[in-house]
Amino acid sequence: MDYQEIIDRKKKILATATKSIPESVVADVKKEYAQKCKGSIASYERAKKVIPAGLEHNLGLLNPYPLTMKTAKNASIWDVDGNEYVDYLMGGGPIILGHKVKEVDDKVISFLENYGPSTGLTCESEILCAEEIAKHVPSVEMVRFLASGTESDLLAIRLARTFTGKTKIIKIMGSYHGWSDQMLLSPDRPGTGNGHTSGIPKECYMHTIEVMPNDFDGLQRIFNENKGDIAAVLAEPTGGHAGTFPNHPDWNKTLRKICNDNGAMLIFDEVVTGFRLGMGGGQEYYNTMPDITVMGKIITHGYPSCGAVGGRREIMSLCHPGGLNGKSAYTGGTLSANPISTTAGYHSLKCIEKYHAIDKASDYGDLLTAKLNELFATRGDLPFFAYNIRSIVHVETACPSGTFLVKDSRNVSDDEQKLRSKAAEDIYIALMNEGVLLLGDCKRMYTCMQHDETTMNKTLAAWEKVISMIPA
Repeated sequence: MDYQEIIDRKKKILATATKSIPESVVADVKKEYAQKCKGSIASYERAKKVIPAGLEHNLGLLNPYPLTMKTAKNASIWDVDGNEYVDYLMGGGPIILGHKVKEVDDKVISFLENYGPSTGLTCESEILCAEEIAKHVPSVEMVRFLASGTESDLLAIRLARTFTGKTKIIKIMGSYHGWSDQMLLSPDRPGTGNGHTSGIPKECYMHTIEVMPNDFDGLQRIFNENKGDIAAVLAEPTGGHAGTFPNHPDWNKTLRKICNDNGAMLIFDEVVTGFRLGMGGGQEYYNTMPDITVMGKIITHGYPSCGAVGGRREIMSLCHPGGLNGKSAYTGGTLSANPISTTAGYHSLKCIEKYHAIDKASDYGDLLTAKLNELFATRGDLPFFAYNIRSIVHVETACPSGTFLVKDSRNVSDDEQKLRSKAAEDIYIALMNEGVLLLGDCKRMYTCMQHDETTMNKTLAAWEKVISMIPA
């Protein structure tokens, strides 16, 4: 599905009265769900006593309560009550080989038996992992590992400012680049600013400038108004939230050109797209080379403490004190590049290449998208649709995050926004009750190489049942 059709179909949903599961049916679903998940409920009640809100993970939903998982294998996960779910959450994107990859796990276990978890000194695995990344990602000559995607975005910004000697960063609205003070602006949908948190002085946003997705004129205007002081543009190559706000076909090339014309750096946040859209990431897929690449959890295939920044040698040398003309973009982290993460990373990347995991996951993503659209078409009264960027599948039912698309022609109230969000979340809960797990409130589905005909049939059966709950 091309860009314009996606935008047109989002607008069609927004121009249509919200199609939702009736409250009485949602109540029955939650009641059935509670009977199945007594162990998760007990775990949640226990967690609330020692964990704020009883939940540590942004990927989990509190409504009706978070699931507590016990094990995972291939494309399925099981909760503490023994309920099985077809998993499309995939750890928020990093799992593309499938859960519990023995070939990777055995290497990590062997390493631990011989080396231990960490010494604070260099280990060969960090060199191997860095070499493997540089081998595949076109714009990367050197790599610096960190402990998370948030840290990696922070370092990328610091590198850009240090290298250019400029100050301001342009952020595309509706993109999430971690939870640091200067980046927590419009992370869920465009135009919302900092509606998420207190505790951030307004001065922290002095040098962060937001631009609407695909606003070519606005982008040029900001460069004109801040002549000579834009250090970088930070963007997801797919568009915000892995394509929830898809990029216009000319957008990435425009970002590259305007950065070149103004002596600014282009930073691609490839925490999701790196090693999912291709071995060379989104930059290879879209044929647009950034100056700096931010990478995250997919490098270690779900093993913890993972982030990385890569780029040209002259840029990356700034990570070390006195790296370039005495300048340094200082960075640290005792457990960055720890041997567990880098051992997992090296062998995961080798397996992704060896087993053609990206193509297999993408083929399934293509088929799932087609089958979902066939299913939705059987209900002519529902404007639901699916689209995918390889193995990243988006399903639009209420389009709560797309309200910015029509704000100039129709007033979208907060009440309507909440109504659309609830409608999408109710579908998510109903799907979980049928044994299909998506990324929160029905936003998207990540596929892996282990999804197969069985998971496809279960998924389509679940969706068919759930849409039958929505009155014609």
